[in-house]
Amino acid sequence: MTAGLTVASATASPQIQETAAVPAAAGGADPLATPEATEEATPDATQEPEEVAAPEQEEDPTPKKADYAGVVDQNGGLIAISIRKGKVVGYFCDGKIEAWLRGTAADNTVTLEGKDTLVTAALRGGKAQGRIEYKNKSWRFSAATVKKPSGLYRATAQVRGARVVGGWIKLPNGQSVGRIMLGENSGEAAAAFDGGVQEWYGIPLTPQDPDQFIDSFLSPAAPAS
Repeated sequence: MTAGLTVASATASPQIQETAAVPAAAGGADPLATPEATEEATPDATQEPEEVAAPEQEEDPTPKKADYAGVVDQNGGLIAISIRKGKVVGYFCDGKIEAWLRGTAADNTVTLEGKDTLVTAALRGGKAQGRIEYKNKSWRFSAATVKKPSGLYRATAQVRGARVVGGWIKLPNGQSVGRIMLGENSGEAAAAFDGGVQEWYGIPLTPQDPDQFIDSFLSPAAPAS
């Protein structure tokens, strides 16, 4: 019995499992190793773009409030200009002719227009210096800064359906000029201005300074004069 088992064991063919050789990867890396996942950087969807600061705008050097009055060269009349936060009113008068003016002020320059009249001026050194163009005539002027009671004044009234408008300019040296108009075409030089209520043929006229009349004067519904 023992001999039979020995023979069977000796004659049995051993089973050899062949495994195909796998060539080594370059650099000694294990070819069977699982490659690590590569993380790709992705932009943050919630990141907001940087805000670029807008360049600061320089403040307009034009005075917010100023009153100018002076003599018109080669004419002898007076001109007054008043600025209130970019809005401008003006008045030119030599006793015989007059012009009420509306305009704007920016970058130390004023431009005003009225009936048959254009005024442009530069603001510097406490003065408004420029030119008046009235119909076919042109004059230069220099108007210094003034304080009340000097400066520009205006008064209005209604008389039997007719509109009365008075305008006055007063200089620090006491010189004044003005004109009172009844309607569009009839008027005359005003008396010397003393700052109080002005009587004109029994009609009381109460002069107002630009702070009091500028808004109504510049209203789109206001008459031209």
